[in-house]
Parts: sequence; C-alpha cells; structure tokens
Amino acid sequence: MPCLPSTERHGKENDTHYIGRSRKVNEDKKDYLALIQEPIGRMSTASSVFKGFSATIVTGTAALSYSEISTVILLLSFLPVIAFTALDIYYLRIEKAYRGLYNDVLNDIHPIDFSMTLPKDKEFTARAEMSIGNCFKSPSIWLFYPAMVLILIIICCLNGGGIV
Repeated sequence: MPCLPSTERHGKENDTHYIGRSRKVNEDKKDYLALIQEPIGRMSTASSVFKGFSATIVTGTAALSYSEISTVILLLSFLPVIAFTALDIYYLRIEKAYRGLYNDVLNDIHPIDFSMTLPKDKEFTARAEMSIGNCFKSPSIWLFYPAMVLILIIICCLNGGGIV
C-alpha cells in the first residue's frame, strides 16, 4: 500500500493520531540528536585543552632554552607534544564518529534508539570520515602540531649550536 497521508488512508478521524505520532517521532529525534551532541562538545573541548597544554610546553621550553639547559631536557619536551598530538587525533576520531552518528540519525539512516554505541561497520566509518588519516588531515591537527614540533626543533638546533 503506498504511503499516503492518514486522511486519504483512513479518513479524517485518524488524522490527529497520525500527526501526534509524527510529532512524537520528531521530538524523539530532536532529543536523540541533543543526546549525541553532548559528546561532540566534550571532544571539542578536550581538543582545545590539548592544544593549550602543547603551546604551554613549547613556550616553557623556549623560555628555558635561554638558560643553561641540557639538550636531553630539550629533547624530552617533544614527548608531551607528540602525546598530546596522539590524544587530540584520538578525540577527533571519536568526535567524527559521533558526528557521523548524528548525521545518520538526522538522515534516517540510524534508528532513533537512544543508543550511544557507535556503529563499527566499514560503511559507517567511511561516511563519518573517521580514519586516523582523515583526522590527521584536519586543519586543527596539521596546522597546529607540526608547527609546535618545528619550533621545538629550531630551539634544539639553536641551543645545540650555542646560539641560544
């Protein structure tokens, strides 16, 4: 039977039931989308925190390089920046997964079941563009962290050459 408005299928008496059910589905979808939006916001906040910590480490390293500091200590400053890069990519990947779930619910690909479990199939992963490579290509990653590493390399080179 083709999908017709309820007045054409059953008459006017069932129209309010059809509209009420449609309104309930829209409210459920809105509530589910709001639920999915929460982790997206948290992941975005975590990304900002990681960038702030990395910038602080690089700034502190630059300031310390003017004093007599061991090259080993300067080289150790790479570890937290690399760790924050990995964490930021991880959280961006989760954020992209929840954005994919959000889009799937919005486009009626995923049912409104209020589940926060992310699909693990390859089609979802491709739609959400959540591969590590796609995350690294994000401007929030490749414009920030390579610059931090480059600054640390320059500081190490200048310190190792006795310039700083």
